[in-house]
Amino acid sequence: MNTLEQHSSKFKSALKELLPAYIIAFVFCFMLFVYEPMLMYSTNQLDFWFDMALMIGPVLLGFLIFFLGSSLILTAAYLVNKAFARGKEPMVYQIITLLLFWAFFVTYLQGNMLAGSLPALDGSTIDWDAFKSKDIVTATIGVVLLGVIIFLIIKVETTKALKYVAGVSVAVFAILFVTLVYELISWNAFARKDSIIATNTDFSSISSDKNFVVLLNDAVGSSEFNSVLENNPEYKKVFEDFTYYPDTLGCFPCTRDTIPVVLGGALNKNEMKFEDFSSKALNESPFFKELIEKGYDINLYESELVWYGSKNFSINNSTDYKNYRLPFKTFFHEEAKYIKYKYFPYYFKRYSDVESMDFNGLVDKYIWDDRTIYKTVTKTPELSKQSGKVFSFVHTEGAHIPFKYDKDLNILDDYGTYEQKIEATIKMVDAYIERLKANGVYDNTVIIVMADHGNTNLNSADDMLVRANPMFMIKGINEHHEFTKSDKPISYLDLMDIYSALLDDKTAEEATANIPDKRERTFMWYRNFRLEDHIVEYVVTDKAWEWTKFKKTGREYDL
Repeated sequence: MNTLEQHSSKFKSALKELLPAYIIAFVFCFMLFVYEPMLMYSTNQLDFWFDMALMIGPVLLGFLIFFLGSSLILTAAYLVNKAFARGKEPMVYQIITLLLFWAFFVTYLQGNMLAGSLPALDGSTIDWDAFKSKDIVTATIGVVLLGVIIFLIIKVETTKALKYVAGVSVAVFAILFVTLVYELISWNAFARKDSIIATNTDFSSISSDKNFVVLLNDAVGSSEFNSVLENNPEYKKVFEDFTYYPDTLGCFPCTRDTIPVVLGGALNKNEMKFEDFSSKALNESPFFKELIEKGYDINLYESELVWYGSKNFSINNSTDYKNYRLPFKTFFHEEAKYIKYKYFPYYFKRYSDVESMDFNGLVDKYIWDDRTIYKTVTKTPELSKQSGKVFSFVHTEGAHIPFKYDKDLNILDDYGTYEQKIEATIKMVDAYIERLKANGVYDNTVIIVMADHGNTNLNSADDMLVRANPMFMIKGINEHHEFTKSDKPISYLDLMDIYSALLDDKTAEEATANIPDKRERTFMWYRNFRLEDHIVEYVVTDKAWEWTKFKKTGREYDL
């Protein structure tokens, strides 16, 4: 046998010995860096501003980096072990490969069989100690599987053991691949979104003629907001000239379904996919139509607006996301947090650093957190005046979990309280209002300060009726009076009429004058934002905060 044939024979022999390790590494990396991100996207499409076409590049790049990197490490371990084995089996490399399979299979079971109890990623603090039973299950599986591997090493030839685990890995790959293809097709995951990206364009611009501003502060419950006002009377000075409606009933317990109500007056009854419903509601919005007729530019500072396809209205601060490319480093950083959250054992999930699936930082777009808005407002005190009229819808973090601020918007070392977060929201809103006053445009600006829903922890509260009573306040054009409370039973289904009256320069009292003092109102319940495909309708005849008195109408809406 010549030298070339000898080298070829050695190469084939080495490749044969390395193949099980390569197979395990391939399936492991496929599961974490292809299967998981694509599955996550497919089943949570509305949580992402981008579509599958934009994420395929970063996903495949992450897979290639980790597969090639792990293959190089395994190859190096094999070659070093082979050099010192002196013609014997490379046992160290083989044991490393078997341990790699152990880590892969335990991770596979953790992320695909034991992930059913994962808490919602809504920003709330998760009590990981409540999952100790899951840790016991994970530890038991790990020990049993390690025992099987030790048994194989002792009772079976290691080479055969590697073939067995490689075969199991191939079987797992087949399961993952078929599952992924099924989910991609079922969820129509490759559909293009043609979505809107809200930028900060004209955030510090204002009209010298007329302005209409809606500050929607997330998760500020009216009852808790009222308590903060009563315990801190100085806050009432912030809202001088405003009329506050404590008895306001929202329509939904979560943001996504509330936005089409607030901007389009449309109530989701699961008659079509939400993205189709929301896009239709915004395209047919009577409020937007009236704004355009009255000469207003429309600005929507909303980081996760679900409005796909063609748009009937021009949004001044939007840009076409098709021009974007997802930066790999930032995308992978966010993706890695979710992978750790899902595939780590429960005890170690707490170190994944994930609070929510937040991919908004991947592009230069509008950021909703209170500190950012406060800094923008205070560091840019002078507004640039523009001709024409301006409508601005500003969705802020408000009192949404996590409760990370004190009342002065300083970041806390420890977890704060809901009341502190409400006070921080008031400070941010106060700065926004004061900037309008300082620039001489306060009087010619309609200002609505509201919330989309109240607050409950989705991981501990089963009843979303608690969220039915959001904070709601109005100041009309040239409206001046002391802070006022009204007993009017407001429903968010009244908003289109209220907006229209305010566009005609009516005061808050005049805009709500036709609302009867006693009435039936509608609230739509679902378990949480992951279970919107089953909606239960309630009728409300009492106060909006008396959620134990809400009554089911008997009508339920399933997608």
